[in-house]
Amino acid sequence: MVSGTVEELKAFMALLLRGELFDAWEVTEARVETFFELSVNGRLKKDFFEEPETVDREFARWGEVKEIFFQAIKGKRLPGMLRIVLAADREWTERILRECGKEKEEAGASLYLNIRYSPSGCQLVSGVSHAGFTMDKTLDTVWDAALQDFLKKNRIVVSTQ
Repeated sequence: MVSGTVEELKAFMALLLRGELFDAWEVTEARVETFFELSVNGRLKKDFFEEPETVDREFARWGEVKEIFFQAIKGKRLPGMLRIVLAADREWTERILRECGKEKEEAGASLYLNIRYSPSGCQLVSGVSHAGFTMDKTLDTVWDAALQDFLKKNRIVVSTQ
């Protein structure tokens, strides 16, 4: 499990809320507390769409909802709390599963990045939801390495103290 504190908070929040880096990630849930609380369940309501059968994903993408969160927290005062659970997109998940030889037994697994902001800092924590019970941590290890590479490539410095 990757777990650590974001070192350059302002730069990270700009990437998260104004950049496109996380736009393809799926939002399973998100919550912010300012003078009110905003909570989002990212599960798509497929009957909302004109052709629901063409919607091939379960959750909204961060790029589709991030503006709502940006509007909720912009201003002079920092939010009391921001928590976002993002899931790697299907293509990246399938690539990770192939890389560790788990594409069949772990079909349906999800790879997560938990973002938890409070006035004391911002923590990033990786997570894996396995398709079934397993003692094998190969997928967890490969996901952690891939996520660390992603963070490093995008100059997101995370301290693990």
